Amino acid sequence: MVSLDVEDAIRRRRMHREFTDDPVPRPLLRRMAWAAARAQQARSGIRHIVIVDDPRILAAARQVLPGFLTNAPAMLVLGTDLERAKQVLGPKGVEVATRIDVGAACAHLALFAQTAGLGICTITSWAEPAVQTLVGLPPQLRADVTVAVGFVTPTPPPAPRGFTTPLHHNRFGIDWEESDD
Repeated sequence: MVSLDVEDAIRRRRMHREFTDDPVPRPLLRRMAWAAARAQQARSGIRHIVIVDDPRILAAARQVLPGFLTNAPAMLVLGTDLERAKQVLGPKGVEVATRIDVGAACAHLALFAQTAGLGICTITSWAEPAVQTLVGLPPQLRADVTVAVGFVTPTPPPAPRGFTTPLHHNRFGIDWEESDD
């Protein structure tokens, strides 16, 4: 494990589509799941994580998940127990809080991966029934995201660039840089 400055880790964070052939050790995959589980959750017991390292399942994923275009040796599937979520959060919580929570889990994965010398790629193009069948999720579990995981060839950090997201001050349309202090 490597200790990283958070600001530097955020700057270096990127999605990887090419991985080395080295398998990810099971204890390291377990630590990745731990990092995802440490992210915010509206309530405990809602998030489920399936760790996939079976080459046959990964080969099938490449066939049925259009976005799984990587050679990653492992994948994490993050899902939501919809019945439990509805019980403790209500219908709006299922649609809002659980989506925010899975995004936070992905951010934790992206940052933690760097400390372990791993890369990830959040896969966003796939059909939920395909993922459910692929990893055997019961009907009450919704697959929220799949994340490819593997070792990557070290690359130089990206060149520093300015803040590219539009930033407003107090109200939309008032540019942060041009507003009065």
